[in-house]
Amino acid sequence: MHTFWIGLTGLVCLSMSHAQAQQTVSASHVQRHRLRASVAPPNVPGPQAPGLSLVDLTPIAPLGPCAPAGAWPWDAEYTPDGAYLYVSLFGGYQGSGGCTVLKLNALTLAPVARLHVGESPEEIVFTLDTGGAVSEMYVTSSSASSVTIFDSSDQVVATVPIPERPGGVFGTAFPFGLAVAPDQATVWVGTGEGRVFAIDVATHSVDLARTLDLGADCGFGRIAFVGNRLALTKTTYHANWMGSTASLVLIDPAVPAAAQEVLLATSPTSALYPSPQDLALDPSGSLYVAGFDMGPQVYVVDPLSATVSATWNTYTQPTAGKFQALGLHGNLLVVADLYSGQIARIDTHTGVMVGHVEAGMLGQGASELSFSPDGATLIMPMGGSDNLVRYWVH
Repeated sequence: MHTFWIGLTGLVCLSMSHAQAQQTVSASHVQRHRLRASVAPPNVPGPQAPGLSLVDLTPIAPLGPCAPAGAWPWDAEYTPDGAYLYVSLFGGYQGSGGCTVLKLNALTLAPVARLHVGESPEEIVFTLDTGGAVSEMYVTSSSASSVTIFDSSDQVVATVPIPERPGGVFGTAFPFGLAVAPDQATVWVGTGEGRVFAIDVATHSVDLARTLDLGADCGFGRIAFVGNRLALTKTTYHANWMGSTASLVLIDPAVPAAAQEVLLATSPTSALYPSPQDLALDPSGSLYVAGFDMGPQVYVVDPLSATVSATWNTYTQPTAGKFQALGLHGNLLVVADLYSGQIARIDTHTGVMVGHVEAGMLGQGASELSFSPDGATLIMPMGGSDNLVRYWVH
């Protein structure tokens, strides 16, 4: 059993050894940019962001042969046609993790199928065919150190092992964040040991020669593509594991030496984990990043200049910002604080926080946020309370 607090707080480096024959991005190759924070929103006119109205709450029971103590729904992803919703059941942090992904009817939220995966499933992504329909689904199982691949009929076609660093002691690399390359030929998976692996879609195998390694003294959160570059959330630990620095790394997997690193925040005592929902890439090109213990704020990153252009206050409580997940549709940016259960709505045209929603009880907020493809509904998996919460967007 390898279920730890790793999934909630970001991916923690657990081994100090270095793998061989990998592309290593050294400090001399990383262009660092200092934070240019501003509490003033950009002066861009635009309509106020839509509101949210509670529709329903669907309880999720612990499922699967692993018999976890709780369901802890972690990620919820709509299929591109909006017909189905896939939900990973992480299983919680006490005892064994979950090993089930639920397929739900997106309209009724009634179960359609139960899919078996490795222990502690977290992130879900789809590869698409030329018509934009689902070709395959990829699911990371952090405690099982694997990625399970399903075809469009929900049949397992491969279980891809993700290698632990040599000298590791946990028996797992803790794979977590997933990102599909724009050409649909590669699925990238970030691990808790500071490495990002390339899974070849054609062969369903890890291409070790393309592995990106930003160092063992760091952790990763979610990852996403910005054009042809990967955006990696990164935590670098200070000496003796006292304090940390949170940053966002922009890297072209074909040219890792040209990586750019955007510094977000630093702390002499805390482990800061930038861990946004899909990095919330705005049509204008901006990236929105929040994180664990990084305060009640969103960092607005310009990927072209690799700088922070502004910070927006979410006014969620407590002010520590205990893990904030992001969701974006149109000009509505939703920020959910897991600890307080509060949701902030921000109009990205103006950078103004336009309202709050009380979504859960203390310590039972959302770990992920997912809008339906048409933007009409917002799904929030509430891990601490084993519920799916659905809102209308209006």
